[in-house]
Amino acid sequence: MLAAAVAIGCAASARPATAVSDEAIAPGIALASFDSLWSKVRGTYVDTAFVSTTWMAVRDSLRPRAATITSRNSLARLFAEMLRHIPDSHFYIIPASAATDESSAGASDGKGTTGLSVRLASNGAVAWRVEPGSAAARAGIVPGEIVTRVGAKDARLSVARVRALPVAAQQRALSELLHALNGALSRGVGDSVRVEVASGDRGLVGVRTLVAAPAKGTVSQFGNLPPIAGLVRTARIPVGGSRCVGTIAFNIWLPVLGPDLQRAVDSVRSCDGVIVDLRGNPGGVGAMVMGFGGYFVDSTRSLGTMRTRLVSLEFVINPRRSRDDGSRVAPFIGPLAILVDPMTASTSEIFATGMQRIARARVFGERSAGAALPALMERLPSGDVFVHAVADFTDPSGRRIEGAGVVPDELVPLTRKDLAAGKDAPLEAAIRWIIAGGRNVPVPGR
Repeated sequence: MLAAAVAIGCAASARPATAVSDEAIAPGIALASFDSLWSKVRGTYVDTAFVSTTWMAVRDSLRPRAATITSRNSLARLFAEMLRHIPDSHFYIIPASAATDESSAGASDGKGTTGLSVRLASNGAVAWRVEPGSAAARAGIVPGEIVTRVGAKDARLSVARVRALPVAAQQRALSELLHALNGALSRGVGDSVRVEVASGDRGLVGVRTLVAAPAKGTVSQFGNLPPIAGLVRTARIPVGGSRCVGTIAFNIWLPVLGPDLQRAVDSVRSCDGVIVDLRGNPGGVGAMVMGFGGYFVDSTRSLGTMRTRLVSLEFVINPRRSRDDGSRVAPFIGPLAILVDPMTASTSEIFATGMQRIARARVFGERSAGAALPALMERLPSGDVFVHAVADFTDPSGRRIEGAGVVPDELVPLTRKDLAAGKDAPLEAAIRWIIAGGRNVPVPGR
C-alpha cells in the first residue's frame, strides 16, 4: 500500500467531474458506489477525528438518497456533495467515461492541445504562452491578450467569483480555475474550442475556434488516469562570454520522463546555474523527487515526511554520482532556482518546498496551489474512479504544504505589459540572481 501511496500526487485532475450526458444505471449501483467511497475514506483518511465525527454524519444524511438514485448525473451530484465535506485536496471523481481500463488503454491517441496556455495577470485571465505553429498561433492570439471566455466558461465572471471568496480560500480556487481553463484548451485531438480574446485598449478582438492537435511529448499512462503527454524542455541561455544559465522545464512527474530528465541535467550541468521551471506542473509520481533531487545535492538530505495512519516515509535524496548506464557523474552544486506559479501543485510543491527549506534552491514566481497530498485511485461499482488522499506530508521543518503552498523567496507576479513585451519576469529574476552569484539566504522560521 505504501508504495502505491507515494505514487500519485497529481492535482491536474482535481477539478470537479462534470457529467456531460445523463445515463441510467442499474438499481443498487449508486448505493454500492456510495458505500464503497465512504468506506475507503473511513479506512484511509489520515484525520481519524474527522472520520469518527463528520464523516459518520455524512453517511447518515446522504445514504438514504443514494438508495434512490438511478442516473449518472444524480450520482455525480451526490459524490460532489459527499466530497465537499472533506477539507483537503486530492479527493475527486474521474467519471467512468473519462477513466480508462485495460480494454481501452491501448487505443488512446494521447492528449491534444490548442497551443494556448492561460494564467492570471493584472487581475484577469490572459494568454500566457502561445506555442509557435499551434492553432492558437495561427488564429493570431498573442501573449498578454485578455481571455474573456474559454468554451462555455466566462473567464471574467469566474475570476470575479474567486476574488469574492475569503482570502484563505482564494489560492486553491484560483488554482482550480486555471486548471479548468487550461483543461478546456487541452482537448481531444481534432476537437475544437471557442475562445474569446480582447485587448485592453480595443475591447473584444474576436472569437477564435481552435482545433486541438496532438500534444508534443511522450504519451504515457499511469493507473486509471487518462493518457498524458509528458514533455521535458531544456535550454542554455547565454549570459555573457562563455557563461550560460541552464533551464529545465517539464509538465509532469512520470517515470517515463526519467531518461529525458537525466539528459536535461547533463545538457546544462556546465552552466553557471540551473533553473528548474515547474510552472504549470501539477505533480505526478511523488517518489520521483528523491531521484531528481539527487542531481543537485552533494550530501544526503531530506525533503520531508509522508505519514499514513500506519507508517511514515521520509523522502530522502542521495547525491546522484552515476547515470543509468553506470557512467560516473558529479552532482550539480552550482546555484539552483525553481520557478512556481498557481498551477504548480502536489509533487512539484514537495520538491520546491523541500529544496527551499534545505537552502539548496531559491524559489521565484507566484505562490503555488497548496495541494500536496499523496493519493490512490480506486474503481467504484459505478465504473467511476475515486481518487483519495491517504497520507499527509510535511516539509523538512515539519510544516504542512497542504493549503499553504510554496511561498516564493522572490514574488514575481505576471503582468499583461510584460507578457505583451515578450518578457518572462520570473525567469529573468532567476537569471539575475544566478549571474549575481546565486547565494541562498535561509530565512529563520520560514
